[in-house]
Amino acid sequence: MKTVHFVRHGENEENNKGVWQGHSETTLNKKGVEQAKLLAERFQKDSFKVFTSNLLRAKETAKFLSDTYDSRENLREINVGDFAGKSVKETYSNNSEIFTALQDDSYAFPNGETVREFKNRVKSELDYIFDKTEENSTTIVVTHGFFIGTVIGIVMGFNEYPFPIGNIQNTAISTVIKRDSLMQVNKFNDAFHTSNSYIDFPAKEKNNVITFIRHGQTDSNVGGIWQGHVDNPLNKVGIETANKLKNTFSHYESYLSSPYKRAYETMKIISSLDSVETSNLLTEMNLGEWEGLSTSQIMENYRDSFIDALFINHKTKYGVSGESIFEAGTRIESLLNQLKESHVLLASHGGTIKAGITKLIGPPDDKAASSFTIPNNLGVSCLVYENNKYYLWSYNVGQIGYENFSYNK
Repeated sequence: MKTVHFVRHGENEENNKGVWQGHSETTLNKKGVEQAKLLAERFQKDSFKVFTSNLLRAKETAKFLSDTYDSRENLREINVGDFAGKSVKETYSNNSEIFTALQDDSYAFPNGETVREFKNRVKSELDYIFDKTEENSTTIVVTHGFFIGTVIGIVMGFNEYPFPIGNIQNTAISTVIKRDSLMQVNKFNDAFHTSNSYIDFPAKEKNNVITFIRHGQTDSNVGGIWQGHVDNPLNKVGIETANKLKNTFSHYESYLSSPYKRAYETMKIISSLDSVETSNLLTEMNLGEWEGLSTSQIMENYRDSFIDALFINHKTKYGVSGESIFEAGTRIESLLNQLKESHVLLASHGGTIKAGITKLIGPPDDKAASSFTIPNNLGVSCLVYENNKYYLWSYNVGQIGYENFSYNK
């Protein structure tokens, strides 16, 4: 498996002014420098190969991560041509056709890049970066918001702008993993290192935010056992790590949990509530004959159906007689249809969160099984409901690393 963390550069004054930058040379402001330092602290325990856009704001961010990095022109932001330096809001007001035009690959920013040229550049660079990343190693790529959003959209299988994702924050981490030829989104828009408030961004800035948190660690997670409907409690680490998030989520209108112990205990701890409302629609996926088995046991006895259900066909049932990603996603959709205009925190399970978010943002059928990895224990993911549509603003915010033991062993 190969892992690539795509990181947006730190903040600059042009970000604050809300102007197009494109290929303009701009520098980090004081806050951007602090963001880059915090980003470096988050990565400090490991040594990574670092690639960066050759624009100054990206290179200034990259230097905090490594003394040596590969600076690449192809990692630049989209070339917005004559729009550079102009207000994004005013440009959209005066050119209302841009949103529609971006759906056409032949659209070109005035004296800038066409959509097709940019997408092809992103696809080519994505292949290049993974080619240069060794098996079982990790790479960091410092680049730009529109570039990262396009990477995430491509991995999820979307072909036309605008993709159903939110604005990418300065120094936010978005992670893509690759097994053989298959790429998956492991993390999206994680700027938790800049402030604790970013664990569920944009819940404090927007209305109608639906936030999912996966339960804390259990002994079965550590042992690599698929749990499904087995009702395990949190272990000591699960309790301790959940307590670190206590009172972090006090700004929600309502709290709802799966009735299973591991999720219910997590929600009680992080919300500081004596009791929490539960819904059976938030239970983990029914894993059928896989429940209680390790991944190696499943691969030994159910290899073809395992690969098909997890990576190929979102309507293939887990564990032969269990639930499919499509079915689990459909029950989450039915729940959120009742909550979509609410500000709500939901405690649930890895497979169910993955299935629900997949169903709600709607990648193509051929990517619906594999768009996302299962989130980590206590990983936080946020959807925003706007204009009768769900947008993904973050996925699996929290600990860096592919921690799903049962998925890895």
